[in-house]
Amino acid sequence: MNSVLRAIWRAILAVYNFFVGDAVILIGVSLTMVVLAMINFLGGLASLRGASGAILIVGVVATLLFTLGREVFRPENRQPT
Repeated sequence: MNSVLRAIWRAILAVYNFFVGDAVILIGVSLTMVVLAMINFLGGLASLRGASGAILIVGVVATLLFTLGREVFRPENRQPT
C-alpha cells in the first residue's frame, strides 16, 4: 500500500512541477475548486451558486497575490540598499 501511495504522490508532484511549479498555487487553486464543488453539490450551499464565478476569481487572485508576496519578501530577492 505504501508503494501505491508513493506512486500516486510522485504522479501528483510531476503534474504540479509541469503545470504550476509552486505548491502554494497548486494548493490554493485546488482548495478553490473544492469549495466550488461543495457549493455545486451540497444543497445547503445552493444559494451561493450564483456567486461561483466571483468565488473562483477571488480564490485564484488571492492565491496568486499570496505567492507574489512570498516571492517579493524573500530575503534573497531583496536588493541591497
